[in-house]
Amino acid sequence: MNAFNPATVTVLCFTLLFPVTGFAAESQSYVDNLFVRPEAGYGYAATNDGKHGMGYHAGVSILSAVRSISSPLPDKRWGIQIMSVSPFESKSTLSSEKYLSLGMVVEQTLPARVIATIGTVGYLNMDKSRNRPFGLLTGINWEPYIAKNIQLLAGLRIESIYDTSTISRYSLNTGIKFDIY
Repeated sequence: MNAFNPATVTVLCFTLLFPVTGFAAESQSYVDNLFVRPEAGYGYAATNDGKHGMGYHAGVSILSAVRSISSPLPDKRWGIQIMSVSPFESKSTLSSEKYLSLGMVVEQTLPARVIATIGTVGYLNMDKSRNRPFGLLTGINWEPYIAKNIQLLAGLRIESIYDTSTISRYSLNTGIKFDIY
C-alpha cells in the first residue's frame, strides 16, 4: 500500500484536525475572524484506470475563525472553497477535464503556523460528460506572516475526485490570505 494514497492522508489530516489533547494557535495581538484566500496550484493526477498527467487548480477560500473553549485565540477555521480544477492538462493524455468545485472545508492551526485542511467537495464537470462527482480534499500548508493582516500560503493539496474513475491529485498549493474582519 502506497503511504501517500488519499485514504492514508485523509486519516492523517482528520487526526490532526481533531486531536485528543488539542493544539492552541500561536499568540498574536489580533484575531482573524473572517478572511479571503485566493489560491492556485499545479500538480500530478492519476486515475485508477491508468490515465495520468499534470494539471492545475485556481480559486478562492472564504473562511471564518472558530474559538475553542480552551483557547481565547482562534485555532480552527471553517468555510467554503470555490475552485476551477483541471486534473489533466498535458499532451500525453490528449484530453482535458475541467471541474468547478464547491465545498466545505475545516482547518486546524498547528504550531509553527502549519495548517491542516480537510473538506468535502462537489464537482461540476464542465466538459461533455456533465457528471457531478463528489470528492475529498486534504492538505498541509504553512502560513507565514508578511504583514499584520496578510499571510502567504504554501503547501501540499491532495484531492480524490470520485467520478466514473477515481482521480487522485497531488499538487503544490500557493496563495495569500487577507484578513477582512
